[in-house]
Amino acid sequence: MPPTADGTIETNSERGSTEGHAHTLKPGVLGVTAVAFLVISAAAPLNLLAGYGPLGYMVGGLGTPAGFVLAGLVLATFVAGFMAMSRYMHRPGTFYAYVERGLGKDLGRGAAAVALISYLAIQVGAMGILATVAQSLIDNFFGLHVHWAIIAVVLQVIVWYLGRRGIDIGTKVLGVLLFAEIGILAVIAVCVLVKGGSSEGIHAGSFAPSNVFTSGMAASSVVWFGAFLGIEYTAIYRAETRNPERTLPRAAYVSLSFLAVFYCFVSWAIVQAFGDSAIATAAGDHPTDMVYLVAERYVGTWAGDVTQILMVTSSIASGLAYFNAISRYGHSMSSEGMLPKRMSRVHPVYRSPNNGNLQAIITVGAVFLFTAVGLDPYTNMTVWMSTPGVLGIIVLMTLTAVAVVVFFWRRQQSSRDRWIVAVSSVSALLLGTVTYLLIDNVALMTGSTGAVNAFAVTLPFAALLLVALVSRLRRGHGAVAAADTDA
Repeated sequence: MPPTADGTIETNSERGSTEGHAHTLKPGVLGVTAVAFLVISAAAPLNLLAGYGPLGYMVGGLGTPAGFVLAGLVLATFVAGFMAMSRYMHRPGTFYAYVERGLGKDLGRGAAAVALISYLAIQVGAMGILATVAQSLIDNFFGLHVHWAIIAVVLQVIVWYLGRRGIDIGTKVLGVLLFAEIGILAVIAVCVLVKGGSSEGIHAGSFAPSNVFTSGMAASSVVWFGAFLGIEYTAIYRAETRNPERTLPRAAYVSLSFLAVFYCFVSWAIVQAFGDSAIATAAGDHPTDMVYLVAERYVGTWAGDVTQILMVTSSIASGLAYFNAISRYGHSMSSEGMLPKRMSRVHPVYRSPNNGNLQAIITVGAVFLFTAVGLDPYTNMTVWMSTPGVLGIIVLMTLTAVAVVVFFWRRQQSSRDRWIVAVSSVSALLLGTVTYLLIDNVALMTGSTGAVNAFAVTLPFAALLLVALVSRLRRGHGAVAAADTDA
């Protein structure tokens, strides 16, 4: 049987059984637990703390644990408005859908472009960490040195395969991996505290205002807010969720609360493992194996080995979560005419979006590009791509918060509406401040100057304004053409 236009081979029986469902995702397969798993898996606690955590210590210093709490509090105000408005959204609740509903179609389409570009950038950046830790694992366990690009391509194929099998299969894989990584991090943190930490003892200096409100902490917002990027997934999977009006808010608050507390606790325990005075130096000396060292020193050699293995599986879980989200963004955008209609097609059996094939190719292409120019997968690929990606998502959150304010300001039908306006106004102000601080201190995060920083700062805004302008011009042209036809 020949392949279809999008490359999917479809038998006669499949064609008959899937009539009318070529563009429809698999409904009703996700509950509160499954959605929360997707959010937390996207955050990938072990990947975040072991891969990005050292960047936080190097740039933000001793106040790193408090950064997660502050980000969680800011996002709590955001989630309140986001989930309140979700009751009135009867389409996949991507950020751009909220922006379009509150601020108009042109800005909504610009926001869609920012989201797609930002998530792709983050996925490419995450592949740098994944390849680095997998390379170290293979080297340590088997004595083989495999080029990181080869590892990245193989792992991307694995992510593609799991994502292709459908969201219900993906959540089962994520659930198993998530329990394992959370378990080992909890064991490490408890052992550090039980053994009294470093020679400096147990201290709470991480929460002192003088260590929290610094320029380095502002620059490290990429780490703090990057830890919660999966919060949007509570709405992205609306079409595949059972009873979304109840399921999505519960999943959002459960995942946000858990992540804020867990990140803070484990990162604070890591500070105690090295000592207040040595944490920044330790992070600089061991940017990719910091957590492994703590595991070996305070739990045992076996824990270091297990942690290293789970770091790879955690990164795969994170990559799978991003892959699923990007696929559904593409599906939603193509369904609404922003991308070619063929990109909204789904697999005839698994009902997963076919556009996942394209994003896998883009990620592999980025890997080859960074390899060709001789750049480092961690310090270059991960940092340089994650920074504009996270900035773009924070910009989207800010726009979404503003859209919520406008939406409920127009309604003003109850005291609850006015309360949502107030909370979301605070959220928009806080997120706007975070955006400014991140831009102002971007050089501290990237460790670079010139073109890299210009790229990181301008990419989200350029995509937003350019696509919004094109959308406005096209709508204007369409209106003129319609008027001419009527005349």
